[in-house]
Amino acid sequence: MSLGSNINNKRKSLNLSQEYVADQLGVSRQAVSKWENNLSKPSTQNLIKMATLFECDIKELVSSDKFMEKQKNLENQTESKKDIRMHMAAAFGRVFMLVGSLGFMGAISDSADLGSLPNWYIQIWYSVLFVIGLVLTFVGSRDYFNRKSGSKNIIWLDLLFVLSIFLYPFWPFGRNINTLITLLIGIVVMSIINIKFFIPTWRKPKL
Repeated sequence: MSLGSNINNKRKSLNLSQEYVADQLGVSRQAVSKWENNLSKPSTQNLIKMATLFECDIKELVSSDKFMEKQKNLENQTESKKDIRMHMAAAFGRVFMLVGSLGFMGAISDSADLGSLPNWYIQIWYSVLFVIGLVLTFVGSRDYFNRKSGSKNIIWLDLLFVLSIFLYPFWPFGRNINTLITLLIGIVVMSIINIKFFIPTWRKPKL
C-alpha cells in the first residue's frame, strides 16, 4: 500500500477528520488531502508528528505491509519459542514422573545405594521429583489443548504411561526386569506422544 493509503486508513480507523489532523500538525486540510491522494508527500517532521498523533510506529505509515509482515514474523518467533518451552516441559515432565515413581518404589536405588541416607529421605526426594514432573506435564498438556487445540487421544496415552508406572510392582519378574519393562513402556509411550502429537502440532515452517 502507498503512503497516502496508509495515512488515510490509519486516520479513518481512529475516526479523525482531515481538518483535525491538519490542525494538530499545523498544516492545511488541503495538504492532508494531497498526502492521502499521493499528490504530495509529508515531510519527515510531519510524518513523525502523524505517527505520534496516530499512536503508531512511523514504519507503519511509510510501509504498512512490510511493517505488519515484520510484526507477524516477530509474533511467530515468540510463539515458536514458547511452543518449544512447553514441548520441553511436557517431555521432561514425563521423564521426571517416571524416574520419580520408580525411585520411590525402590526400582532405581534403595537406602543402601545412597550411603547413610534414611529411607524416608530418599522417598521424599523421589516424591518431589514425581510432583515436579506431574506439574510440568500438566502445564505442557494444558498449553497443547488450550493454544493448539490438540487431539484428546493424548489423554489415553498419558493414562497408559501412568498405568505402566503403577504396574511395576505386579510384573512377575525380578526388580531389574520389572524396571526395564516399565522404562521401555514409558519410553515407547513418550516417543509416540512426541512424534504423533507434539512435534507435528508445534512444528513451524522456516521463514
